[in-house]
Amino acid sequence: MPELSELRAIDAAEVPAYARAFAAVFGSEPDAHALARVARITESDRVLVGTAADGSIAATAGAYSFDLSVPAGAPIGCAGITRVSVRADHRRRGVLRRMLQQLHRQALDRGEPVAALWPSEVPIYGRFGYGPSAACQDLEVSRSSAQLRAPADPGPVELVDTASARRLLPPLREAVRAQRPGLVSRTVAWWETVLDEDPPDARDGASPRFHAVLPDRGYAIYRVHQRWTDGAPAGRVEVSELHALDPESAAALWALVTDLDLTERIVARRRPLDEPLWHLLEDPGRLRITGHWGLHLRLLDVPAVLAARGYAGEDRLVLEVDDELLAHNAGRFALCVEDGRATCRRVDEPADLVLDVRELATVVLGGFRLTALQAAGRVRSGTPGAALRLDRLLFTDLAPWQDGVF
Repeated sequence: MPELSELRAIDAAEVPAYARAFAAVFGSEPDAHALARVARITESDRVLVGTAADGSIAATAGAYSFDLSVPAGAPIGCAGITRVSVRADHRRRGVLRRMLQQLHRQALDRGEPVAALWPSEVPIYGRFGYGPSAACQDLEVSRSSAQLRAPADPGPVELVDTASARRLLPPLREAVRAQRPGLVSRTVAWWETVLDEDPPDARDGASPRFHAVLPDRGYAIYRVHQRWTDGAPAGRVEVSELHALDPESAAALWALVTDLDLTERIVARRRPLDEPLWHLLEDPGRLRITGHWGLHLRLLDVPAVLAARGYAGEDRLVLEVDDELLAHNAGRFALCVEDGRATCRRVDEPADLVLDVRELATVVLGGFRLTALQAAGRVRSGTPGAALRLDRLLFTDLAPWQDGVF
C-alpha cells in the first residue's frame, strides 16, 4: 500500500483543496457555499495535510483557536480539532496519531492546555486521551403539547434583522459563556457563518434565519420549514440557538418559538442537559429527548487545567493520572483547594485516586460524576470516599455545554 510522502502545513491558497480532500474521504463534495465557509473560518497555519507520492492530499487535520469556559474561572486556551480524515488507502499506518500528536504539540506551544473535538466515532479518539466532557440532547415537541406554564413577563421579544443581530447577539452569548462551562469563544469570522451565510440553496427548503432578541437578556435563532398535509399546516420550527441570562428570559424565548403560526412541531438540537424546557411545559411527558455525546476534551496540561477552574469547598487530594501519549501528564498530582481556588503540583505521595487522563477529561468540567465512573470500574480509589470528595469539589451550578459543532 502507498505511504505518505510527507506531513506538512498548508498556506491559505490550499484551503479549498484541504476541504475537498476531507469531504472526499466521507463520500461527499463541498459546494461553493461550503468552500466559502471553510475558507472564512480556517486558520491555515493550524492545518496539517498528508500528501501521497503523487502529490494528492491523503490525510487532513486542523485546529481552531478558541477560549474554553471553565467553572468559576477565567477561560483557558483551547485547540478545537477539526476536519480529521485519512484516505482509505492510507489507514492503519499511524497517520492519525502523527497528526494529532503534532497538533497537540502546537497547542501546548501556543499556551493551550486543552484540546477539544466533536467525534464522529467516539472510540477512535478515546485512544488518544479524549473523554466526553459536555453532553447535549436533541428536543422535539408538538405545538399542541407545548403549552408552557405562565412565565413572568421579562419584556417584549423582538425580531431583528441580520445587521441588528450582528450587534446584539455576540455580547449576549459572551455573557452566557461567562456563566456556562464548556462554551467556546467565537471570532468575527465564526459569527459571520452563524448570521451572514444563509444562501437559499443551503437551507434545505427552510426559511431564512429568524433572530429573536430580548435586549440584554437573551436571544434565539430559528428557521421554519413550511409544509402542508391534506390541506392542514404541518410546519416545523428548527431552533439552532437559544441563550438566556435568566429563567424569565428563557421562558419568554421558548414561548415564542413553540407557538408560531402554521407550525406543528418544534425541534431544538444540541441543548444542555439541564435545559429548562422540560420544567416549563405543562405536559413534559410529551417532550421527546434524544441524548448524545457532545464535546470531548483532551487534557494537554493536567496541572494547568485543574488550577484554572474554580471549585466548591476545600480539600486536598492526590490524583495519579495515566497518560500513555504525554509523559508530562502522567504521574501523581496534589490538588489543593482553598476558598474555591486550586493549586496543582507533582508530588511523590500515595494516590487517593487513580484514573486515566480520559476519565479526568470526562469529569473536569463538572458534567459527570467520578463516583459513576468508579462504579463502572474506570477509576480506582486508594482512599475510601475519595471519588465522592472530588465530585463535591467539581460541582457546578450549570451543566457544561457547547452549543455547536466545529
